Amino acid sequence: MMPRYGGSGLGVVGDGVTVLTVCVVATLAIPSQFVVPGLGGVGTPATVLWLGCGLWWAWERVHRVRSEPSTPLVGALVVFLGVAVISFSTAIARPAATAEMGVATMTLMLYVAWSGALLLTHDAIWDPGRLVVLTRRVAAAGGGIALLGIVQFATGRSWVDELQIPGLVTIRAISEGYVRDGFTRPAGTSIHPIEYGAVLGMLLPLALSSAMAARDPDDETSTLGRWWPALAIATAIGVSSTRSALIGLLVALVVLFPTWDRVQRLWVGLALVLGSAVVFVTVPGMVGTTLGLFTGLDGDTSLQSRVDGYAVAADYLSRDTLLGRGPGTFLPRFRIFDNQYLLSSVEIGVVGLGALLLVALTAIGCALAAYLRTTDPQVRPVVAGIGAGVVVGTILLAFFDGFSFPMMPSVWFLLMGMAGASLRSSRIQRSAGRPGEEAPVPARSWRRLLPTR
Repeated sequence: MMPRYGGSGLGVVGDGVTVLTVCVVATLAIPSQFVVPGLGGVGTPATVLWLGCGLWWAWERVHRVRSEPSTPLVGALVVFLGVAVISFSTAIARPAATAEMGVATMTLMLYVAWSGALLLTHDAIWDPGRLVVLTRRVAAAGGGIALLGIVQFATGRSWVDELQIPGLVTIRAISEGYVRDGFTRPAGTSIHPIEYGAVLGMLLPLALSSAMAARDPDDETSTLGRWWPALAIATAIGVSSTRSALIGLLVALVVLFPTWDRVQRLWVGLALVLGSAVVFVTVPGMVGTTLGLFTGLDGDTSLQSRVDGYAVAADYLSRDTLLGRGPGTFLPRFRIFDNQYLLSSVEIGVVGLGALLLVALTAIGCALAAYLRTTDPQVRPVVAGIGAGVVVGTILLAFFDGFSFPMMPSVWFLLMGMAGASLRSSRIQRSAGRPGEEAPVPARSWRRLLPTR
């Protein structure tokens, strides 16, 4: 008998998914330029909430009285944070500009906040069904910012620049819009269209997989209700005029293609062809602009700057090879690499870069392991989508300095936490099904936040 996970899950309140939903809405819905007064770069409502999640996770760990299931992802993250702290310690031990140390402290706090997103997601979801619910909510939130981007493209206005949020202030000017070849480049609620495109690229596989997954017989969600987030995100990517979004789309399709059956592959291919045709007819010049992003690269100054960045990074690495010059200490006025891995290698060294890649690869491995051991048609496609989202984020970090923006790393770490939760919850479910074996029981603090039914 197929387990029933219930449509939106809105009937269950007060569990870990509810807390995470609030954090996701804060991350995607509140423009990144708005912060709590006096907190600067760590003052976005989302960052404050994720910091709280990290502290909550740490408090629960300290007071835990029984062992609970885990995955290697937590250990990999601890290694990364440990290397970051050591790199920070070496940075403050040598003479440095006050501005650099201030940014280093802020960056370390951001690492903790992003880790809070991963850790709480990893530990506070005990049931695969609740992971499915969270995935649908994240996809819906992504669909929401995609619709905003479509409106921005159609009207040529940001709209976000007209917002006033009580209790929050802006720490940077909100652009009225970015333009390429006469077309407005939507940025949604993010700081820049590149970040917006990367976030959409990570969320598209979640939206696609949620729509394709089997549904509970009692689920009355309409076809449009299932598919609108994926359609909105795909449309926003199509009119984004952003390489990161289009590369994310391609990576997502490549990763998900083996998980689809023949009919699903046919429908996705047909949708791509029809979607391209619609854009060609309704937005003259958009197809040429999109193709131009990947042609004529010989004269692309942005690409040349990225290539030149390798020599600059190698020069800095030769001075501080292992631990770098310190988190966040390589300020934009020195150089913009447009490659997070180059930037991380300079800031936290090859050891820190290796630790960061270890976290990403471990998360991908968790999603793959969960996918292989799960047969539930409601859960398996969702796990594939989560894994694809992590892969998209991991690859896109090579195309821009993603950690210099607040939204992209928050979503990436959230998805990695969901990947870990997919494996952890599948292990719990499997152990609960073994005759004579007692299922693990969540700790008291988590139990207060789990559904009562």
